[in-house]
Amino acid sequence: MADTPQRLQFRLRYFIEHDSTDDFLEGADDSVFMSATGLDSSSVTIGPDRKPVVNLIRTPRIGDVSDNAIRGAWKDHPHVLMDFDLQQPGDFPRTYTVTLFFVEKDHGDLADDFQKLQDEIGSKIEAAVQTAAASAAAEAAGAAIGSAVPGIGTLVGFTVGALVGAAWDGLVDLIREGLADDIFTPVPVILTVPDRASIAGQAGVGSQQSLRIKEHGGDYELLYDWNVVFATVSDGVGTPTLSQGSQGEAVRKLQRLLNEHVPDLLSLAVDGDFGPVTEARVREYQRRVDITVDGVVGPQTWGMLSGGEQSEEAAAGTPTLQQGSHGPAVRKLQRLLNDHLPDLQLVVDGRFGPVTDARVREFQQRVAIAVDGIVGPQTWGHLTQ
Repeated sequence: MADTPQRLQFRLRYFIEHDSTDDFLEGADDSVFMSATGLDSSSVTIGPDRKPVVNLIRTPRIGDVSDNAIRGAWKDHPHVLMDFDLQQPGDFPRTYTVTLFFVEKDHGDLADDFQKLQDEIGSKIEAAVQTAAASAAAEAAGAAIGSAVPGIGTLVGFTVGALVGAAWDGLVDLIREGLADDIFTPVPVILTVPDRASIAGQAGVGSQQSLRIKEHGGDYELLYDWNVVFATVSDGVGTPTLSQGSQGEAVRKLQRLLNEHVPDLLSLAVDGDFGPVTEARVREYQRRVDITVDGVVGPQTWGMLSGGEQSEEAAAGTPTLQQGSHGPAVRKLQRLLNDHLPDLQLVVDGRFGPVTDARVREFQQRVAIAVDGIVGPQTWGHLTQ
């Protein structure tokens, strides 16, 4: 039996009004409504004309989120705004992007406002992603129509994220023209997942996050989280103890898991034969996750491969780290550095050595904070924001 990640949810936890956009004559506060579009990078597919097709998810309008009757219930029962299918075919790394729309009602037509937002901004997102994915799709000459564009990975998230600045300013101004309601600039929230097996250990998954919205004189805060829904699935193979000389379906299962967890090394042949190469890979994985290095795949190794590694990282918190540190918090750090520095990939081995130190310093330099190689609250904050 194994707990398999099935779905990824973007959930609303609470909405806080720090300051309304209304003046004295308008009243103490307005009614704030919201909706969103969602995009899974694996849903960018190859169309009949061999060009990328973008499949956006659109949510219905929610409101009034400043009403206690709505937001109050989210504290105990978070509202699922977006639901992504983790089993959808496609390669990794993968990005999941939720673009949030906020409208503070004054005297306008909410239905028209949100329709205009979703149509205009959605078209902008689709066009940007299609352009970014065109070269990857062009290289997929043999790929089937309707299949995911190969290699699209984190490009989708970067592309949508880049629209936040000046690229959206003019469009949002046009949308606002003639509308009586306050239209806020859309906000994309992006989660990058290196592989399906490690999703539960990603920063921001399983913990409450905060998003501040300051515009038109208003000051609001949205509390949200990313939630993974697991399903217990029997694969008919189980987790028998394996060692060199073992053969069969359980060995193939092991080889697939090792390829997922040790992606920086040449992939193992999934041939069901536990030979010297598979044993060497088992030992390397055991070393990386700080368990007994014996080349034998027993309960401890199966447990780490089947979710224990990610659980350890999720529970590791954000302790101060520096060269010489080791363990699950360092693995979490290395994964985050890989997300933020896609051009400088680290081996995720839980060892804070000279290479990890150099990546930390490079990241600190890029975000303009003290470059000292020490991962404290400020560095963790920039890595997890």
